[in-house]
Amino acid sequence: MASRLRDEMQRRGRLRRRVLLTDLLADLERGTHSVLEHGYLTRVVRPHRLPEPTSQQAPVVAADGRQYRDAEHADLDAVVELDSRLHDETEARDDDADRDLDDLARGRVAPRLRYRQVFSTPCRTALRMAAVFRDRGWEGTPVPCASPACEVRQWGDSS
Repeated sequence: MASRLRDEMQRRGRLRRRVLLTDLLADLERGTHSVLEHGYLTRVVRPHRLPEPTSQQAPVVAADGRQYRDAEHADLDAVVELDSRLHDETEARDDDADRDLDDLARGRVAPRLRYRQVFSTPCRTALRMAAVFRDRGWEGTPVPCASPACEVRQWGDSS
């Protein structure tokens, strides 16, 4: 699907928002399945130079069958779960809690982010995720994004 869209984009001389569409297709090919997952990459991870996930929608074999993790950072024993409104129902929350316990039993942390953390407070989320990744062995340093109010400027004060 993504390759057909890419081919069609290349056929067109002029295309409005070509850069955005190209970026969306690249993330789709990497495994991004939702607006929230794309937002995590484009608002939290990349602008603050946090580590990119090693895989997206990574399959994990669990006692009750195959499960998927939204953004796996295998090198840091961390998985970032991105929960939309589909996770608001009791059964979905219970399934999420089971997955979190499975991850903890494997020694992995599994922060859960929602729309507010990704779209309303991405800089604060980046600051917090940098601390989580740092505790898991990441040796990098986050950078402030283009926003003058970016909270990542506080990194030296909070670590």
